[in-house]
Amino acid sequence: MTADEHAQANDRRMSRRRFLRASARTALAVPGLPALLASCTGGGGPTPTTSGTPSAALRLARPAKPVTLPMFDDVRPIDAGMDPERRATVELYTWPNYVWRAVLDRFASEFDSAYRIQTFTDVASDAVPKLAVGQVTPDVFWPTVDELAPLVAARLFLPLTHAYLPNLAKNVWKSLRSPFYDSGSRYSVPYTVWTTGIGYRRDRIDDTEVADNGWDLFWDSRYAGKVGIYDDYREAISLALLRNGVANLNTADPAELDAAEADLVRLRRSSAVRISRNGPYTTLPAGELWLHQATSSDMVGAQWFVPAGTSTNVLGYWWPEDGQGPVGSDAMVVPASADDPVLAHLLLNFLLDPRSGIRNFSWTGCQPPLTALDTDLALGRGYVPETLAATIVTEADLRRGCYELELAPEVDKRWQAVWQRVKAAA
Repeated sequence: MTADEHAQANDRRMSRRRFLRASARTALAVPGLPALLASCTGGGGPTPTTSGTPSAALRLARPAKPVTLPMFDDVRPIDAGMDPERRATVELYTWPNYVWRAVLDRFASEFDSAYRIQTFTDVASDAVPKLAVGQVTPDVFWPTVDELAPLVAARLFLPLTHAYLPNLAKNVWKSLRSPFYDSGSRYSVPYTVWTTGIGYRRDRIDDTEVADNGWDLFWDSRYAGKVGIYDDYREAISLALLRNGVANLNTADPAELDAAEADLVRLRRSSAVRISRNGPYTTLPAGELWLHQATSSDMVGAQWFVPAGTSTNVLGYWWPEDGQGPVGSDAMVVPASADDPVLAHLLLNFLLDPRSGIRNFSWTGCQPPLTALDTDLALGRGYVPETLAATIVTEADLRRGCYELELAPEVDKRWQAVWQRVKAAA
């Protein structure tokens, strides 16, 4: 894409992960996802909670404790070997501008179909209520993996028929062909992967200094007034946990959370830290801030916001070499309401083809976990500047990194309460 095309396309850019937790889900008054689902479905069927569920398979997924999601007699996978629905319109329900239309156009042409995109701004408060009552009936939906189990328990998704998905086994990283959060990929295929590290201005902070100091840089008084963190309770608290040597980013330990809160309050008061949703691709490229907590995908996108006449080389990204940093992945599913489930499966498979997935990455900045996409390719084709090479996630990064995953409801409330007190600190 040209710089002008990126500039136009990225009028859209608010990281969808920032939107996820910065909106209703971070407000203490909003019920958790299980409670919300139960109210939407009138309490019928299995209650999608993380404790006292009818199936032990709904325990909290962790890398060392893979979860096999349950199957239900009244939500069956489609048969293999069926022809695609003819001249159908595939309904997509996703985050704003999370898939490049040029890629979807190619799919529509190949399969003699059309598509329509509906968007949501939050899963828990926006997408799920509409899915649960049939207000929207998409063919393909994009949840985050921490939401997968309760949504499966609510019977909202079809089990996948893998005969339509040869690219899952052929092109996707081995660790995500049967991921710990959905063993056997019963309901989901991966869409993107990311890390969360430090985005910084290389004309203001030396690369070596960032590498030597890591997370401590946010608390360095020399950068007071030039520092930003995400308006995201999981990411912000995880930053303080990692600084304190806590790699469990799903901790329920009150002492660890208290220490993280104290550090964030001190950061808020002493460094005039900016709490924002979109700092990595607005204030950082503009030079207004010099240091910002950032996901790898946000920093790939940041290059398109550097002012005209300024080199993208002013941007740098750091993620710890020892792998003790946040990682994550998003998924694609076929809802049980799908009118065109064969085409839906074929679209999932299409996006896992390197030609489609890498082309999509060139526009969204969100990296698919495809074996064909590595640092050499991303740099060689100019998708990512040399100074942002660390934004390219490897399968080893995902294995070593620290996931922010679904929390038990009472633990989630504790995390949210910490973040509300930090934001209220003056």
